[in-house]
Amino acid sequence: MATVRDIARAAGVSPATVSRVLNGHPHVAEELRERVTRVAGELGYTGAARRRARTGTGVVALIVPHVSSPFYCEVLAGVEREAYQNEYGLVFYTTDGRSHDNVIERALETPQLAGLVVITPRWREDEQLLDHPEAPPVVVVDHRNAGSPYPHVVVDNLRGAYRAAQYLLAKGYDDIAMIRGPENIQSSMDRVRGFMLAMHEAFAAGLARARDLSDRIWPGDFEQRSGYEAVAGRLAAGEPMPRAIFCANDLMALGAVAALHEAGLRVPDDVAVMGFDDLPLAAAAVPPLTTVRQPVAEMGAIAFRMVTRLAAGQTLETERIVLDTELVVRRSA
Repeated sequence: MATVRDIARAAGVSPATVSRVLNGHPHVAEELRERVTRVAGELGYTGAARRRARTGTGVVALIVPHVSSPFYCEVLAGVEREAYQNEYGLVFYTTDGRSHDNVIERALETPQLAGLVVITPRWREDEQLLDHPEAPPVVVVDHRNAGSPYPHVVVDNLRGAYRAAQYLLAKGYDDIAMIRGPENIQSSMDRVRGFMLAMHEAFAAGLARARDLSDRIWPGDFEQRSGYEAVAGRLAAGEPMPRAIFCANDLMALGAVAALHEAGLRVPDDVAVMGFDDLPLAAAAVPPLTTVRQPVAEMGAIAFRMVTRLAAGQTLETERIVLDTELVVRRSA
């Protein structure tokens, strides 16, 4: 059976234009409409490859960067639970090593597509996931950047990181470093802002050593390897370790713990380590990880409910849902 991309190639137009024509969008030039319709008929195309589910069941597509992250798997669990309970189909795609445009084109060919739930850290601020007016509803989970036009579900990252730093300060750690996430992701930068706010307040109150925080915010990318390298590299260079390290997610915290153990340092006796997420593996770490819990699966479930409401032609009470975090104290800090 011919696909949207087959028709687009034969008609010399974009898949987005084909999708508009097949879905009866009014804002299409008549010449383009006639050309696409003629080519679709010649190729034996018998129905729209993508149809929104206005009522009843349909299909939701989940787009994630990759499937090796426990965070993304937790989001998937929340979306899948809601899809099953509401008799929706679910398909998911990864953008790992693939062109975003190609992934989106494939998602658009999903029969009865109701909408998209998206997590995509590599989505730059100046990019839109879908640039045509009849695109299906899109809801973004967590990694929404400034200027994004899409509804989103996120946790209060600034407040969560602020609480984390306050907790470490209250425990008596007066020299704290942070391993941040990518600089182009809003949730990552909000965690940096929360950490810096708490630290500046501590400096003013005499609860922390006054210093330039730039040498206490270390680069990371949310992957476990970057947490390991941030610590191991400084140990190899002979740099002194702070009394505590706050990591912008649990995976980097586990990497930091591994580097400290490898160097013969004890956690938390020599260096305390704290994470952010409270993924299932945090409680099983050695030592169990003190962290900031965000309701990851619930974020996926809420995003599913939002996108299916939009697909049914309903309006949202708000396009920005912000969930609270919770401090989880274990033995690493």
